[in-house]
Amino acid sequence: MVPSFSPFALFLWFGMNWLEISVRVDSEAVESVADLFRRYGQGGVVVEEDITPLSEQENYVVNLDKPVTVRTYVRCNAGASRRRKQIERGLWHLRAIRPMGEMEVREVAEEDWANAWKAHFDVHRVGGRIVIKPSWREYEPEPEDIVVELDPGMAFGTGLHPTTRLCLGELEKRLTPGSTVLDLGTGSGILAIAAAKLGAQAVTALDLDEVAVKVARDNVGANGVGSLVIVSKGTLKAREPGLGSPFGAGTFDVVVANILANVIVELAGALAIVLKPGGALIASGIIEEHASEARLAIERANLVIIADRVEGDWHAMVAEKHA
Repeated sequence: MVPSFSPFALFLWFGMNWLEISVRVDSEAVESVADLFRRYGQGGVVVEEDITPLSEQENYVVNLDKPVTVRTYVRCNAGASRRRKQIERGLWHLRAIRPMGEMEVREVAEEDWANAWKAHFDVHRVGGRIVIKPSWREYEPEPEDIVVELDPGMAFGTGLHPTTRLCLGELEKRLTPGSTVLDLGTGSGILAIAAAKLGAQAVTALDLDEVAVKVARDNVGANGVGSLVIVSKGTLKAREPGLGSPFGAGTFDVVVANILANVIVELAGALAIVLKPGGALIASGIIEEHASEARLAIERANLVIIADRVEGDWHAMVAEKHA
């Protein structure tokens, strides 16, 4: 097995050791386990998929029928035992719903894992023109390539995960030059940067994770699209000071939300409101078992689903707002 890392939030606390807690699950259990690990872990969540290396032009394929390893990290301090037990108890309850492997725990130094995953993150093409280039790799672009240089570091979004690939593919198909774009849950900023390089005139990128906001801003700057992409801490439902201002009706031509299915269900109405008539919503991060709920919520928000792209157990739904 060659690991493929899709960091949800690699939140480093430098200068200390960590407990690495991991479990092998099928793809339908990833979302539930990731939620549990986010709640009690402190070092973010890593989803490690089974991949097969290919050629330099198409350097891997994700084996979607194979189990997935989900990891989180807990600081080795006085609270580590309590957090470990909370995770263990949560997995015990989840195991009654979905089969999964035994929880594995090992102590690691931060330098042993913070950079190890980078060895498996190579230049890769998504769709027809988009190329994701890690900042530490060399690549000579083709004339039509749209290169997104990325150091995901501590934030979700390498382009390896099916949901990110699906969103990038739909952006390439549907974004027209001059569009205004909202990227909700921007993570590393990969979708916002791609939107800007595809011709968007203005991109608003929001995330509630302060680490993601910093990483996204750094990546936006590295790609030279700082005049087009504004990264802020916030959400559509934000009302608290410092979380960004709500947007008016009909603000965006394209809204992309690569988040969890339950969040899409909760925010479907708000997503519809900020879309312009004729605008498109690209909603992903939707696992198969929650696809019907997400579809119903989107349709109840008076959006018309025109495409439902599937890779393995993951969905990306494209919906239009009619005039």
